[in-house]
Amino acid sequence: MRAPVFVAIAALTAALPLAAQAPMISQAALIAVVENHKGAVLRYIDVAPDSMLGFRPTKGVRNYAEQIEHAAGSDAFIVQLAITGSSKGIPSMGDTAVYLHNKAELRKYAAAAMDYTIARLKTVNDAALNEVISSQGRKMPRARALMELLDHFPWTLGQVVPYLRLNGVVPPEYSPF
Repeated sequence: MRAPVFVAIAALTAALPLAAQAPMISQAALIAVVENHKGAVLRYIDVAPDSMLGFRPTKGVRNYAEQIEHAAGSDAFIVQLAITGSSKGIPSMGDTAVYLHNKAELRKYAAAAMDYTIARLKTVNDAALNEVISSQGRKMPRARALMELLDHFPWTLGQVVPYLRLNGVVPPEYSPF
């Protein structure tokens, strides 16, 4: 007797409009993740000596400042693309000729990029998270496109760990929370 009830409930739930279903990740969870990312990137900037900004462990890879820029700036890019469908409209958060060579300015850039990401996430409600969008040539719920924030940032920031170690710097401990 329970099986037909379960099948009926499952069928009704599947028939609900996508906007009526809970998104795969909430706005609050995404914001919490990005706030954690912000703290992490600022700690990684703080532990690096100024002389390390231009350091690259091998030819063909980003230097330390460029990798930090990529980690923070990509969050702003990902959120802008997933919310608006375009990378246009991301404000300038600094001058690369300055912040890629000045630790205090790099810190301002990273904080601004992460603050922008958080502000954009605050504009998205559950219904918008469930909207199907095109991202990287695929149709998916906006929430799934935004989940790239969970993957890209830690992977990108984690790449600077050897940069720090090669310069005798102990990397800050990373925590996902």
